[in-house]
Amino acid sequence: MYKQLTRHDIVGLLNVPEDYRVDALLVIGTHPKEKEYPLLHTALDALDTKYNEEKIEHGFFREIKCFTINGKRIWFDAVYGAAYLTEVIHVASLLGSKANILLGTCGALKEELNMGDTIIPSASYGNESSTRMYQRENDSFLYEANRELSVKLKQIASHRKMIDEGKLVTVQAMLAETKEDVDLWASQGYSGVDMESATHFAVSSHFGVSAAALLYVGDNLIKNQLVTDDSYDLLKSKRSAIRQENYEIALKALIW
Repeated sequence: MYKQLTRHDIVGLLNVPEDYRVDALLVIGTHPKEKEYPLLHTALDALDTKYNEEKIEHGFFREIKCFTINGKRIWFDAVYGAAYLTEVIHVASLLGSKANILLGTCGALKEELNMGDTIIPSASYGNESSTRMYQRENDSFLYEANRELSVKLKQIASHRKMIDEGKLVTVQAMLAETKEDVDLWASQGYSGVDMESATHFAVSSHFGVSAAALLYVGDNLIKNQLVTDDSYDLLKSKRSAIRQENYEIALKALIW
């Protein structure tokens, strides 16, 4: 079965040298990936550090961007939901990744959180197949971030006024969410809802790889401030600036 694929199998599949290694993985929960490349390159240039760029092209992935910075090879890809995310993390971890960071957005479940506020979750709840397949004994369905890597992200982002470190709930069917769901999650104390973080933590932990997430609030479900509102488009430039800076923060955490 596919779970029996070894590092050697993956190296052959991707047609890379036998000693090929990945040092870290950066993913963002969005699509399409082409829109993310300019932000990523701007963040790399802002580091004022030389880097080499290559890519892995294979039908299994389509394209993985690879950046070698300060002697570390960092893989980058954009994902949306769990299925593809599990495969990227699985392969990167088999190839040696020591740190996996997830970027993206979430819907806030607290009144005090506003669009653009930062969430570095301590854990995420995800009762769905990808998390259960990788952590079969975890019947709490709560998957924890790596504390050390999360603290590193918080330190780099310490200039921000609001950084929430609460728990998230991961739900991959956004259009099926109801007011009753939102009220329940809020009453259970979750800070927000997203589509990838529980999977990110569960799969990374399965391989013993440190994982953390750096998200920003895109909408507030408790206050019924949704992506369909006119005000959402008006704040596009603010979200873009935060998204850009989150790339820089994540890269600094991975290379220094």
